[in-house]
Amino acid sequence: MRFLIVDDDESIILFLRTFLSAYAECITASTGLEAVAAYEAALDEDRPFTAVFMDILLPGMDGNMVVQELRRIEETRPGRREPFKLIMISVLTDTRHVSESFFHGRADAYLPKPLRRETLIAELVKLGLIELQPAPA
Repeated sequence: MRFLIVDDDESIILFLRTFLSAYAECITASTGLEAVAAYEAALDEDRPFTAVFMDILLPGMDGNMVVQELRRIEETRPGRREPFKLIMISVLTDTRHVSESFFHGRADAYLPKPLRRETLIAELVKLGLIELQPAPA
């Protein structure tokens, strides 16, 4: 499994990469242009991302614009694949931004910042991206 983490806040990238690297290879980007380039490179290598963790507030292209571009690339590339799971992460929790993420970006989850480990785990389990290990007997 491979995850793309897109955020311009190094502390968020560190938090997500530290936690998620136990489950998947993690590639990071701090701008929309870097995210698009990483996404295209992954498809070129035939190693697509299973999930994308996308911040909305990014320098240049905002996260919703980046997602629109990723979805366009996903749909126009030959050799259709399973669509990536999209987890939006943002301090923005207003109806407009949340709705845009779900309806236009086809987000699978929307996690408000500050991120909490328990909330992240619950969403990833719900999306089938990770499994919780049963407690030892």
